[in-house]
Amino acid sequence: MKIHGTGCGIVDCIYINEDFASAPYQAALSKKRGDGGLGLGKLVFSDALEAFAKKPYDEVLGELTGARQPDVMNLGGPSLVALIHAAQSLAVLNTGTKETYQVRYFGVRGNDAAADFFEKKLSLLPLKTTILSKAVPNSRTDALSDPRWENGAGERSFVYRKGASDVFTIDDLGDDFFNADLVVFGGTALTRQIHVRLTDLLKRAKQNAVTMVNLVFDFAGEAAANGKKWKLGAHDDAYQYIDLLVADHEEAVKTSGKAGSEKAAEWFLSQGCGAVVITRGKEPVVFASGPRSCFKKADLSYLPACELVNQELAEDPKRRGDTTGCGDNFAGQLISMLAQALEAKTGPISLRDLVPAAIAAGGFACFYTGGVYYEKQRGEKSALLQKYINAYCKQIGE
Repeated sequence: MKIHGTGCGIVDCIYINEDFASAPYQAALSKKRGDGGLGLGKLVFSDALEAFAKKPYDEVLGELTGARQPDVMNLGGPSLVALIHAAQSLAVLNTGTKETYQVRYFGVRGNDAAADFFEKKLSLLPLKTTILSKAVPNSRTDALSDPRWENGAGERSFVYRKGASDVFTIDDLGDDFFNADLVVFGGTALTRQIHVRLTDLLKRAKQNAVTMVNLVFDFAGEAAANGKKWKLGAHDDAYQYIDLLVADHEEAVKTSGKAGSEKAAEWFLSQGCGAVVITRGKEPVVFASGPRSCFKKADLSYLPACELVNQELAEDPKRRGDTTGCGDNFAGQLISMLAQALEAKTGPISLRDLVPAAIAAGGFACFYTGGVYYEKQRGEKSALLQKYINAYCKQIGE
């Protein structure tokens, strides 16, 4: 079972214990849609924030963080983090010399210190990679995290600094990218030249593989849309080639142009998506699947957050990392569960069988800082996560 993925893979510079209620943050927050200010739970480009604040970005960042260095540097990006989690999850199922599951990330790196960090960290993981080097700085995100926001639920804001991902083209992928059983596109709004050709890429991938897309906040699309819906593919026609679409509430609403997660899910299915999963923070996950693709038809359904995660964080706040990467780990567990279901070849897949473990994985990411958990030994993360999967299944009576 070959799983190939592409899209956003960057370096996250994480600042923890920020105070979004402070004067510098309040001054930097967006005042109206697409104005370039910070958005809670959203991503903004550094040059747009510069224009909004009317000062250099490094000066803005210094005011927000007290001019300190990042607390943590980590691998980041919706594509890369999700694929890393999937690789860690599936590695324990590869027994002996038999490699049942192979997960590979296709991407680019820059030529600076951040790019060297990027390459070094990748070497520590059970993820295969095909990485091209570009003569530009590595793309990076400053992830600003306030774990106390919303009475301890936590929130984050992201500022994206352009680099290698912005010169990543479909020609960089190569033919081998399509030689897979499951092809995943993650956060392509941050790899713009991939994003605008998404329909063509999905159409080709669908000739041999099942396809999955997990979205990210589309700042460029938001700025260009002028209040209208975001496009997915150059002509907003990518949906018919997507077997599984994953988004958070805002991404779903703005990509569909519909009010509310439920209407967004129904719209995605009407456009040809095989199945849709929409996360909503602390609110229940929404999901549904249509009468096509590899999934069984299922009406809109809901599943709540993992109570054990919330309970343990409330009992011991010191265990809280941050919420960066929760959605990406959720998507990564969906990749893992979907790959296992496809490998089993037992017929149409029940989406409900995939979602519970993904909810547990998204919640588990709250226990560490950044999206990537670096294992001391293979299988460590899966072993720790299993406790929360078991508890969650008991919580929902399954």
